[in-house]
Order: sequence, then C-alpha cells, then structure tokens
Amino acid sequence: MKTNIFFDWTLILDEGLSPVIDEQNKKMVIIDRSIELNAVIWLDENDVIQLKPTWDCVISIDDKNKAITIRHADFLRENN
Repeated sequence: MKTNIFFDWTLILDEGLSPVIDEQNKKMVIIDRSIELNAVIWLDENDVIQLKPTWDCVISIDDKNKAITIRHADFLRENN
C-alpha cells in the first residue's frame, strides 16, 4: 500500500494503483497498471469529498482521520 495526499485527505492505494491529480479542478482519477479507471474523487463546490468507484475496486472511508483506502476487488476474494 502507498500513501498519497489529496488536499486534506490521505489516500492509501494498492501498489498497482496510481493517482492522477488535477489540483485546479480538485479532481483525482485512480488508474491501475493497465490504465483502467478504478475511481474518480473530487471536492465539490462546498469542499465535500465525492467518490465514483468502478465495479472492480473497494473503497474504505475513515472520516474521523480523513483517510480513504482504495484496493482492487481481488482483495475481497483473497481474504475469504
């Protein structure tokens, strides 16, 4: 897992995931090694964080610590 900062949120990503940040528009996309989109994250006009996940990722939100963890959905199958 690797840690990235998105404004005042900490993002913890699987090693195979990479963030692409557009600071001017307060948006981030998460892509994997095959350049497949895994999630879009943005701050709306009220600075409320918004998430749009895809079907193949798991997103966990720790609002107390302002941390978001994004993993491939394979994580669920591997831990059963």
